[in-house]
Amino acid sequence: MATSIRRLLGLSCLLSVYVGLIAGVMNEDEFEGSRTLVLEHSFSLGSSEFTKRGTLMIQSLKGNKAQFTPGAALSQNDIRLLKQSSKSNGLYRIRIPTKTSGDTPIAFVSSATKACTILESGLEDEITVNFDQSGEVLGVSIRANIPACTGIEMPDANLTTWKTAVEVSTTVAGPMPDTQTYIEKMKRDEQEKLKNQDGDNRTFLGKYWMYIVPVVIMMVIMSSADQQAQGGGGR
Repeated sequence: MATSIRRLLGLSCLLSVYVGLIAGVMNEDEFEGSRTLVLEHSFSLGSSEFTKRGTLMIQSLKGNKAQFTPGAALSQNDIRLLKQSSKSNGLYRIRIPTKTSGDTPIAFVSSATKACTILESGLEDEITVNFDQSGEVLGVSIRANIPACTGIEMPDANLTTWKTAVEVSTTVAGPMPDTQTYIEKMKRDEQEKLKNQDGDNRTFLGKYWMYIVPVVIMMVIMSSADQQAQGGGGR
């Protein structure tokens, strides 16, 4: 009997450890829903023509789990436009549609960087997508993985595949000012002030006797001193 109880206790402990490990793994890998965002880009400065660059898969906002899936490789025309924009100190632009009307995007978040940095990095960049706490996209930013342009020539063979890292940033709302409490305090102060003004019916002397009495005493002392001085001079 005792042996059976010990075995049961041992199995119970093992089961508890197993459940704890499973729960830890689930908590570690859980995410609050996924989103797929379309990423578009443009090589021409001042042009409104954007084409699809790929998709951003956001797996978790809290866990910063996201990845980029590229679309088609850059065409020869894309490479030509990128090099032209780089030579003219132009910009490489990206955008993410955030609102659509039917199948037509009508609102975007966008960002840009120097085209030469994208070119000289060999299409190696980092994209950061900013969300609010409800999961709505607030903004996007891009930077190439080189500090500055140096004017190096990049062969076309290095400009076909994107090497992109994706970061997720969540904006946390700050504490809201407690305006209601402040307004109520102002009202109480105002009521107390009016109450004190209405309730004080003392006369002028009653209100300011503590200032008048010292002046009267000083005047009496000075008058007495003058009289004594005059009396002494007469003798």
